[in-house]
Amino acid sequence: MDIQIDSTLPALTQVQALTGWRREFCVELLGDGRARIFTRMVISSSRKAAELQRGVLFHPVGAAFRDLRSCVKVAAGPLRDLVASAVRQQPCQANLFAAVVYDQRAWERVMDALDQWQRRPHAAARGVAAAPQGPRPTLRQLPILAQRAGQVQHARAGSSGPH
Repeated sequence: MDIQIDSTLPALTQVQALTGWRREFCVELLGDGRARIFTRMVISSSRKAAELQRGVLFHPVGAAFRDLRSCVKVAAGPLRDLVASAVRQQPCQANLFAAVVYDQRAWERVMDALDQWQRRPHAAARGVAAAPQGPRPTLRQLPILAQRAGQVQHARAGSSGPH
């Protein structure tokens, strides 16, 4: 199986994102166990029939989409199934629009994996390291806070008597 990944992401400015431009994750099914994966920018929704004539499947991705290689790793199993199922064919009277026949369920699993990958919590946004962390160490109280806590407890003890 030969899957070529074109990891160059088209630049998407904030102005473009606000004016309707977006990115799409694309899989071009070449047949014979070959495919090309890439992203592209589009201003309007792609036409499915026109794309199927070229053997391109596409799925919209968010403006924050930055890492095609990691995304492909997450969807590797469904992508392999999709590429293995793809068969190029000559358009005929019965099938004028699809140049490729493929397993629709495999493509649905790819789209599900893409959606889940995009919804994952981003470590950088949470301000933590991306590597898994062990249990948190117990917090050590700063001396200034310990003094302040002692003063508060002393003040409470002094005011607990009758007035």
